[in-house]
Amino acid sequence: MTTWPGWSDENTLVLPLGDAPPDGALTLDGRAFAPKDELHVTLVGRELGAELRAVLGDRLDAATRPAFEALDWSLARSGRRVLIEKPGRTDDGERAKVASVIELVELPALDFFYRWLGELLGRELAVPPAHVTLYTHRKAQGIGIPSLRSLRAWSQGEVAAA
Repeated sequence: MTTWPGWSDENTLVLPLGDAPPDGALTLDGRAFAPKDELHVTLVGRELGAELRAVLGDRLDAATRPAFEALDWSLARSGRRVLIEKPGRTDDGERAKVASVIELVELPALDFFYRWLGELLGRELAVPPAHVTLYTHRKAQGIGIPSLRSLRAWSQGEVAAA
C-alpha cells in the first residue's frame, strides 16, 4: 500500500517516487534545463485542488484519502521523454516561454481516482496525462499539464535520454 502523501498548502496532491532525480543539467537547443531535485507524479494540480477544497472544506482529507488508500499506485515508467513548452511566467516573474522535459508514465489508478473526485464534485473530470517532470527551464517548479489536449498542444517532440 502506498502511504497517503496528504494535500499540500498549495492544494496539490503528489505521488512521490523513490527514484533518484537526474544527474546534472541537460542542454537542448542551447537552453540549460535544470534537473528536478525530487521526482513525483502530480495527481491533483492547484486549480482542481482549490476547487475540491472550496467544495469540501475541512472534509477534503476525509473525502479523498479512502479512495487513494484503496488503490494500487504502482506505476510503470516509459522511458519516453517529451519536451513541453508553453507561454507562462518564469521564476523571475517575466512572461516568456517556459519548458520542461517530462517522462510519460502508466498509472492506472489515476483514472479511478479522477472518477472518485468527479463524483465528489458532481461532474466528469478529464484525467491529466500521468508524467514525471525530469528537467525544467525558466520555471523550477514545472509548468503543469492539466489535460491530454494541453500535452498535445505544448509538446515539441521526444527527447533522447542522456
